[in-house]
Amino acid sequence: MGDLLKETNTLIEEAYSKIKQMIFQQKVAPGQRLVYKDLCEMLKMSRTPIINALNRLEQEGFIASEPFRGFHVKPIILQEAWDLFGVREALETYAVEQAIERGDERDIEVLQEKLRNHEVYRPNYYDRKRFILDAEFHIQIATMTRNQALARLLKMNLEHVYLRYKLESADPRRMSPAVQEHQELVDKIRKKDVRGAIETMRLHIRRARENIIASLSKEEESVDIYIPQIQARQNESR
Repeated sequence: MGDLLKETNTLIEEAYSKIKQMIFQQKVAPGQRLVYKDLCEMLKMSRTPIINALNRLEQEGFIASEPFRGFHVKPIILQEAWDLFGVREALETYAVEQAIERGDERDIEVLQEKLRNHEVYRPNYYDRKRFILDAEFHIQIATMTRNQALARLLKMNLEHVYLRYKLESADPRRMSPAVQEHQELVDKIRKKDVRGAIETMRLHIRRARENIIASLSKEEESVDIYIPQIQARQNESR
């Protein structure tokens, strides 16, 4: 019985990872239905691990279900993006402070290497790989804290944005400034400039948020409802 349960859990985990990868690669786009039969054929699995994996993805907020329609990938909306970036700001400003306190020189070299990979990758070209490289830089800072719970929460937060954000909505003009801000973060972490690193991280995340909000606002029908609220909050934060 124990071996059977272990095998079942392994299949569920495999189905979960593969469906998540399909969402990330936009083989299934935000809003698109996830059909059991199609998933079984694509993943060469039975319905049971796929259903369990879909239920887990729904609990985590990546997909949603409707009666008689099944599951679909949840598109990210303005208000949710705003909220996710608010949480991310809290996580990462704390993370960079703890990274300076607990990280060592080897950690900083790994962080610099993550930045180098991001910087040299296909300049002026936005694709899913660039998203991954950006996320790896930020997760490395969280890893430097030696706080696994923090790293796990940040990874989940980043996945919610990157998995459900339409690639074609990305603004390539944000790429170069983002890399420069990453270098500023590395420099301030190396100098153990806690206050400077926190402020640089805060501005970096808020600029990323503004970029995402601007692109999403062009797509949503509810722009007139959300934008005034968000703009008011931006003014308050200055």
